[in-house]
Amino acid sequence: MKKYVFHVLILFFAVCLAMIPGEIRGQSAGRACQSCHSDTAFTGGFAASVHGNNACTSCHTGIHDIARHSSGEKKSDPVRCASCHREVARSFRTDAHAVTQNMTCTDCHQKIHTLAKADKPAKVSVQEKCVRCHDPGDYALMGHGRAVAAGNADSATCTDCHSLHGIAAAKGVTGKELALQKEVFTARCKSCHADPGVAKRNDLSTAIADTYDQAYHGKVLAVGEPERVAGCADCHTGHNTLASSDPKSALHPDNLSVSCKTCHTTMHERFVSFEAHPGAVKGKTYTALHIAEGFMILLLAGVFAFFWLHTALWWRRSYLDKCRRRKAGFIEDSLALECREEKQIQRFTMTQRVMHVLLILSFFTLVGTGFPIKYSETAWAKVLVNIWGGPHMAGIFHRIAALVLCGLFLYTLWLSIRFLFPGGQIKGWLGRLFGPDSLFPNLKDLQDIKGMFLWFFGRGPMPKFDRWTYWEKFDFLAVFWGMTAIGLSGFMLWFPGHFSYVVPGWVINIATIVHSEEAFLAAVFIFTVHFFNNHIVPNKFPLEPNVFTGRYRLDQMREERPLEYERMVALGKLESLKREGPGLWTQLFASVFGLGSLVLGLVLLVLIFWAVLFY
Repeated sequence: MKKYVFHVLILFFAVCLAMIPGEIRGQSAGRACQSCHSDTAFTGGFAASVHGNNACTSCHTGIHDIARHSSGEKKSDPVRCASCHREVARSFRTDAHAVTQNMTCTDCHQKIHTLAKADKPAKVSVQEKCVRCHDPGDYALMGHGRAVAAGNADSATCTDCHSLHGIAAAKGVTGKELALQKEVFTARCKSCHADPGVAKRNDLSTAIADTYDQAYHGKVLAVGEPERVAGCADCHTGHNTLASSDPKSALHPDNLSVSCKTCHTTMHERFVSFEAHPGAVKGKTYTALHIAEGFMILLLAGVFAFFWLHTALWWRRSYLDKCRRRKAGFIEDSLALECREEKQIQRFTMTQRVMHVLLILSFFTLVGTGFPIKYSETAWAKVLVNIWGGPHMAGIFHRIAALVLCGLFLYTLWLSIRFLFPGGQIKGWLGRLFGPDSLFPNLKDLQDIKGMFLWFFGRGPMPKFDRWTYWEKFDFLAVFWGMTAIGLSGFMLWFPGHFSYVVPGWVINIATIVHSEEAFLAAVFIFTVHFFNNHIVPNKFPLEPNVFTGRYRLDQMREERPLEYERMVALGKLESLKREGPGLWTQLFASVFGLGSLVLGLVLLVLIFWAVLFY
């Protein structure tokens, strides 16, 4: 009977509670619950906790019959934090702690009935919670963690990098998950290290982030395959962000070799002198890199200053001459290739024509696969890389094209040796080297340069040329310089670890500069100067097809290379050079392939200048 009366009183008390305002009702209901649940875990500090204004039944739901609950027959439903914290719960469903460890809210938010706002900085509080399970020596005593504990509000705590309730798995991830992880972590590192305010307050340099973006790893990450290159956390080993002067740092000289070998399994100890962030460390000199950069800038400036001026003056003079001919009533040449019956003069052999086509194909492949990496920050870079099938496939095509170009270079070198020493004959090699059939410069070329500039300004006639002009000789010799510079540096970048057995690691930094700037020089020179000299010059526009057909008209030879014509006539060799005119299919190939290459080159030139001017 006494038990029945007690239950009735409890029910009456519950009805009364329903009629009391919310805040007061919650406190009163809490006191009612605490009449039974009187342990200090429930009573001590609950009113002052973050949930103090909530009634017990806000979390402990499903209690509809006090008698059954009091008797222990009916317990409350499982607590569901998600009923209030919906967004947090939605994020936590994919959290590594929930998925792999089956953890719940209270594993981190312990003593929930007395949970109060932290009386210390949030970053410190988060760090203390994480190290309950995670080894404090791995993070809390290393780099960022040490700075957070010391009160540095700029330093990253666990949730700054890993987020709060949607933490991704850190180990065993591959493929797209690994790619996403590297992108996310690297972006979060840069969000602080590229911030001028953070850098200034902590005596850091934003160049750390900038130089990563300009290095190979950062460029490939930007165009779409971060899983194939190192992100920030790969070299700095995530939690160990100690200064390189600290013996515990992964970047300390004593530990750096081990860190590098994580990816570069084949390498000499001297590889560690490679600068991952060249120019970014305060107080450190980079003399060799500055010299290399300065030399390449002077080379580019000198070549472009001379030949762009040469091109502009030539175009002006040719255009003026063409206008005069039009006014005089001369018939303009047709833009279409002509199919004539008379015989033509052979200028290039079949071997030379095939070599030139291979040269064009390999060159365009190298530009199309290399420049999206060079200008990875541009809008068009990722589009162009995806055309090749992604950065990895683009890299394969790049290397295949490079090997083709190296093969052409070596074969050209062999042909040059055969030209100088025919049949092993040494006698007369100097005459052949400076002779009219040689592509090596001689004194007449200097005279022709002077005569050409006089002609530009109407101070004299256009020089008479032999088989090769001075600009054609420059094109040819530039291949020898260019292939040596770009080829050797390219192989260094392809096999950096292997080359460290021959040269120190900082030479790889120089190779990066040389390879990039020489590629820019080659591409822009070909698409501006070479295209103009051979195709866009007014008297040849839109295309000079003889490099594809191998032949040109006799009147062209007399006009463009009068000294060669006179020499062939004097030697009685002119007739032996005459061939049948190119057939329809040859001319069609010359038109389609030649004009297609010209248009493609100009499109790539626009993209390159877009990158230079706007990025």
